[in-house]
Amino acid sequence: MIASKGRVATPLAATYLARLCKHFAKKVPATWDEAHGSAEFPFGRCELSATEDELRFHCTAPDAAAMAQLQDVIGLHVGMFTKRAPLRVAWEDAASA
Repeated sequence: MIASKGRVATPLAATYLARLCKHFAKKVPATWDEAHGSAEFPFGRCELSATEDELRFHCTAPDAAAMAQLQDVIGLHVGMFTKRAPLRVAWEDAASA
């Protein structure tokens, strides 16, 4: 199992956390509250947390290919939900996570 961390600087972190998890729940098991969430994808797991100014992701996957797929899905959806002011996830290497 490998891990990776991602961050998005935004004062709307809690709003985006809820929107992402609600959207993911249409396809995969997902839970959330005001500050934390998780989504269980077939290729890995993503835990989300929101602070006043940052949305954080902690992802785990069985291998590098699955991690790339998980990061792509998270990044794509963050981009979709922030179209007016696009945000990108800054990912850390799995080795440093």
